[in-house]
Amino acid sequence: MIKKLLNISLTLSLICCAYFAHAIEPLQNKSMFINGYPESAQVSSLRLEFEALGFTGFRLNGVNNNSRVDFTNRIDKLSTNLKLNFSYTNSPSLIANVSHLKVYFNDNLVTVLPINEQLSIVKNTVQHSLDLNAKYIQDYNQVRFELVGYYDLRCQDYFSRTIWTEINKSSNITLDQKQLAIDSRLEYLPEPFFDEKDYNKLNLPFVFAKIPNTQAIEAAATLSSWFGAQADWRGFNFPVTLNKSPDQHSVVFITNDSKPDFLKDYPDVEKPTIEIISNPFNRYYKMLLILGRDEADLKTAVTGLAFGHKVMTGRSASIEAINQLPLRKAYDAPRWLRSDRPVHFDELIDYPTQLQAQGLNNGPVKLNIRFAPDLFTWRERGIPITLQYRSTPESEAIDSRLNMLINQEFISGFLLDENNDLLQTTQALLPLVANTDTTQSTEGFSVNGINLANRNELNFDFRFGVLKKGECAVAPPGGEFGVIDGDSSIDVSEFDHYIALPDLNVFANSGFPFTKYADLQKTLVLIDENPTPNALTVLFNLTGHFGAITGYPTHRMSVAHLNEDADLDDKDILVIAKPNSIANDLDEDAQTNVLLNNNQRAIKQAIYNGAYDEQTTDKVEVSIKSSGDMAVITGFQSPFDSDRSIVSLSATTQNAFTILDDVLMNSEKLAQVKGSAAIINSQGIKTIQVDEQYFVGHIPVHTLVWFHLSDHPFILALLSILTLLLISFILWRLLQALTYKRLAEGDE
Repeated sequence: MIKKLLNISLTLSLICCAYFAHAIEPLQNKSMFINGYPESAQVSSLRLEFEALGFTGFRLNGVNNNSRVDFTNRIDKLSTNLKLNFSYTNSPSLIANVSHLKVYFNDNLVTVLPINEQLSIVKNTVQHSLDLNAKYIQDYNQVRFELVGYYDLRCQDYFSRTIWTEINKSSNITLDQKQLAIDSRLEYLPEPFFDEKDYNKLNLPFVFAKIPNTQAIEAAATLSSWFGAQADWRGFNFPVTLNKSPDQHSVVFITNDSKPDFLKDYPDVEKPTIEIISNPFNRYYKMLLILGRDEADLKTAVTGLAFGHKVMTGRSASIEAINQLPLRKAYDAPRWLRSDRPVHFDELIDYPTQLQAQGLNNGPVKLNIRFAPDLFTWRERGIPITLQYRSTPESEAIDSRLNMLINQEFISGFLLDENNDLLQTTQALLPLVANTDTTQSTEGFSVNGINLANRNELNFDFRFGVLKKGECAVAPPGGEFGVIDGDSSIDVSEFDHYIALPDLNVFANSGFPFTKYADLQKTLVLIDENPTPNALTVLFNLTGHFGAITGYPTHRMSVAHLNEDADLDDKDILVIAKPNSIANDLDEDAQTNVLLNNNQRAIKQAIYNGAYDEQTTDKVEVSIKSSGDMAVITGFQSPFDSDRSIVSLSATTQNAFTILDDVLMNSEKLAQVKGSAAIINSQGIKTIQVDEQYFVGHIPVHTLVWFHLSDHPFILALLSILTLLLISFILWRLLQALTYKRLAEGDE
């Protein structure tokens, strides 16, 4: 055993020596890997619950007799020992021998299970554990159930409630996944660091040799926003590690003068460089190396990766040059509805058949849309949508309709036209709506009651209802289709942008006002001079959140230390620091002195707000020193620009930064962040409105006056009277001048 361990140790030493000696060129002698890598590949066991996989077709009947559950397989995993563990309950009315349940795996028939065979009505739950053939596994996998049910052999109504089988919600798929040592190739990016086939939360450590400076922080923030845009709804976490190699896929930031100990002999570079290598301690894990001569090169390398990864090949790529990237315009984030023109539905889809529904009740057509959170919708009926749709021809036996919902709330519904089979092929794109004028080509309506700060889900639910005639009814022939045409559009171009701040709910759910510009060109981040890994994790997760919201990397965001004399004009400012650090870093000669004083005041208001003497209504401050964990999020108007805002995230301890990060990365907790301040501790979140509101944006002057005086009718009435009097006086003077002119001409 000792001899074997010595051999393994010697082999590992040879690998490391070969690796560091030939870091740029691949190994020439690979004989040591004939029997595989010296270290064993990690094997993990997974249990995929049907509910966690989004499975909803637990109940099968005579019409909706198919249901499926989908799961995926990562590029760096080999799945083995797949088992389908499920139980189901049958209708006692189903006839044995002719009724059965078929199970498919990726359209390959796995088994046929009899219904009600030797089964009493009292105990009618059947449990099965089926082996799934691993050779059929793909990137995207599907297990499908199909019910063939009969309750009568002579006269059967397929819509009868006696035909059913219900799959138990505790059903699951178990499998083993073995880590694969894939090639180190840039063309795989963003895989294996992010795999779109993995629906789990992305966890990607960022590794630095030491506490990074502001330029390195900017580079890492840009990369986190790029990965955040890729991960989107899955969630993400970018923990910061100093001088330590994580036991998983990771990103390492290296300059010629700052290298972690485990890569201290890695060759210097002469240009900004992107490389992928295997982890020197576990070759089954990959490292994405961001290399540069200095920290400025790191930013160049990350920007090149974000915008040029699709043309990168091989193990290494250097960034020769980056043409000047254009500045993003306000509200033009790729995942936001454009504000300059109507947006067609085919611009919002993720895959070609997304706007199509098939079958009697096969689920709605879904579209995810994000609005600019500061759309001014005061006294507007809603956001106009022009809807075009089509469906298969109607018959006397089918009664069909289209329902529209947003965030599961019903908005409107339309009966599908019974005469659409008379339309010509060239008119196939016209909508089929129940109007007296069959030539009408659009349906206009408004969307009301939505939260502009959140991502909203728009549903179009085609319902094909079969009308029963007689005791026996044949099964529907199939082929029912409903399609929302891609030329349908939603238009917010006529809306102004104006919003009341501070509103932390808008910041938490849409990143506003920072995400107003997708590249964060107007954003400045102020952070401690020596930020801790926990504080940096909060920042990188937050920029990842911004990237997920906009779909664009935050490559123009700037970072400065609290004690720097930074340019604070025309900037939305994000402060991440400890409250005591803010107090200690106050410098009477620093430009940030006003900002930090205002931030301290906002934090104190948040902490002491609500402590009032009922008789005097004065705030009560109590001097307390506590060792507990508390985080405070505050928002207030920038003292340097009335159109700019400041959001401060402060934490009393390192653990408090972890609590703060947990809130920012949890959608349920994030929804609780509101008002102008939020106090977060182990017991939950308390939101407070402490500062007076201020408004940012622009609306016409007459709308501005009416909006702000709408709650003061007497002032508004007085102003209206004064306006009428002024107009009357002007008209009177004008008429008087015309009269004098005519009289003067008459005298002549």
